[in-house]
Amino acid sequence: MHTYWNFPATVGGTITSYSNAGLETFRGNPLKSLTREIIQNSLDAIRDTEQPVVVEFNSFEIDSNQFPGRIEMVKNFQLCKDTWRGSNEKIEGFIGEGLEILTDDKINFLRISDFNTKGLEGAKDGRLGSPWSSLVREEGSSNKKESSGGSFGIGKAAPFLNSKLRTLFYSSYDMTHYESHIGVSKIMSFNKPNHYIATGDGYYTYNEHSPAIPGQLTLDETFQRKETGTDIFVSAFEPQSKWKEVIKEAVLFDFFIPIFRGKLVVKINDFEINHSNIAELIEKLDDKKDNETLKMYFSLLSSDKAIKKVYPSKSYRDEIHFEEGETTLYLMNGDNLNRRVLMTRKTGMRLFEQTHISGSISFTGILTVTGPNMNDIFKEMENPEHNQWDHDRYEKNPNLAKQIYADLRKFLRDTVREQFQEIVKDEIDAFGLNDFLPNKNLISEDSQAKVESLGGTVKSLIKKEKDHKPKEKHKRRRRGLDSEDIDERLAGDFGITAGDLGGHGDGKHHGGGSGYGASITNPGGDNEIDPNQDGELKKERVRRPSKKPVSIDQRYFCVNKEEGQYRFNIKPNKTMDEGRLVFRVVGEQSDYDVPIKFASTNDSDVTVGKVTANTVYLGSLRKNKKFLLDVGIDYPNYCVLEVELYES
Repeated sequence: MHTYWNFPATVGGTITSYSNAGLETFRGNPLKSLTREIIQNSLDAIRDTEQPVVVEFNSFEIDSNQFPGRIEMVKNFQLCKDTWRGSNEKIEGFIGEGLEILTDDKINFLRISDFNTKGLEGAKDGRLGSPWSSLVREEGSSNKKESSGGSFGIGKAAPFLNSKLRTLFYSSYDMTHYESHIGVSKIMSFNKPNHYIATGDGYYTYNEHSPAIPGQLTLDETFQRKETGTDIFVSAFEPQSKWKEVIKEAVLFDFFIPIFRGKLVVKINDFEINHSNIAELIEKLDDKKDNETLKMYFSLLSSDKAIKKVYPSKSYRDEIHFEEGETTLYLMNGDNLNRRVLMTRKTGMRLFEQTHISGSISFTGILTVTGPNMNDIFKEMENPEHNQWDHDRYEKNPNLAKQIYADLRKFLRDTVREQFQEIVKDEIDAFGLNDFLPNKNLISEDSQAKVESLGGTVKSLIKKEKDHKPKEKHKRRRRGLDSEDIDERLAGDFGITAGDLGGHGDGKHHGGGSGYGASITNPGGDNEIDPNQDGELKKERVRRPSKKPVSIDQRYFCVNKEEGQYRFNIKPNKTMDEGRLVFRVVGEQSDYDVPIKFASTNDSDVTVGKVTANTVYLGSLRKNKKFLLDVGIDYPNYCVLEVELYES
């Protein structure tokens, strides 16, 4: 049988260049994308659900003359060079590197093999819509059923970005015991010697219809397939980074659920990730933010104290019905959790984190959509990158999909509150006030009473007595500190959503102010923190400082609880040469001035003057111009802060 590279003629069709939409989708992190897409496809093709799917990543090299159709491929790359000369630097660079690889003595490969899978059924007759045709020949199509992970057929592009030649070889042993292989190359269109333009998609095959070649492909001398499954050979595999570590981290990050549940085993050369060692591997990860979040979710997944709630049965128009239990929510509460729910579907692959659930309860959760009816709906709402659900993608009825998704989010919010609201009902809360108010739960029968108090840490706090009734504004502020308002207000200039950090706060002041006590240092009076320090009455004044707050927009979050560091984003609504920011802790019954240890800003146009008691003096403030201000307070716990701006 004569085999060769077949690049069909475009015959007046589209001329392809170096880039295309499918490839660009995964360009940001091609190796991580390859890992994610390949494993998902293997999980979709599981043969025996009682046994785990096994996926191997194995690197090796071959003599360049063992590359199938190498001499012909060199000629095709040379034709590409002649066709695109002087037109595109990226294309010229790709072609030049490809020619160097093809003419070198050795070529590196990555073999990706799966086991306990069905193989590429349909390879024998090339049937349209079969797994073989969908993977090898069709563009933008998927034969996957509702229980599968993907639906766009775009994920198959990810491996090509990891080949310096944009060339793969597929070898398969399917459920009918048919063995086959084929090469697929995605380069660019080029002029053929007989004066026609070839497409950029070529196939290593045996006739012009590009069928699969009978028999398995043997490139890796250390490997021989004896059971059903698929092998993908990535040619010219030369990653920039430590590829084994990248794949390992991607596996742990995206597939810890099926691995923990014994549904998946991954081998990377001689290293294996399985149910027995995944806990240890996750625990050993460094303390960067993504890994800490992973550890949090894994702790929930492996905890025997996790709360499990099933989604109730629901019916909608268009004859859509969900049986009870098609979705399961796992929850856990505790200190400093992320207040998010990790969303997954049938395969257990990480999709995205659902936020805006509760700003007042410290919890974490995992939701799995496993029922066929719900999985089908949410699969159609999923974007090609598998990291978002968008109701507009459900073309049959976007409004209905919007309602279905809204009901699921409501289920998350209601369940979290039902399970954990009692724990915080006597605490103030949304931003961690429970860290410094008395907590009755800390008193046990067999231990001494433990009382959290401001007095033990803060050097000096002076309560401002009020001679008048609180203005209505303050009542509204405290009523507004429910979780719904907090969730919306946290999504501010920093992109913070509920749960990013434990000590978030927010406030928008639009004039009116409280009108009482501008700061601990009374303008024109003695200093209340340090009586030995001169008050402002002893200074010559050109004019009296304003006691009326200037309208500002401000948001803040806690940078370091132990050090009392907070970062504010402030936008004054008035230009002023000199101003002062006055800080207070918002309390249950009254507000307290809070001592400021230091203050600094990132804006070279804004100057920070003296810092006195609870007041920071600033210069050169401009209307509607935002600036960041870092402040340190003399209190090492989360607290809700209020800041007001006055013109000096």
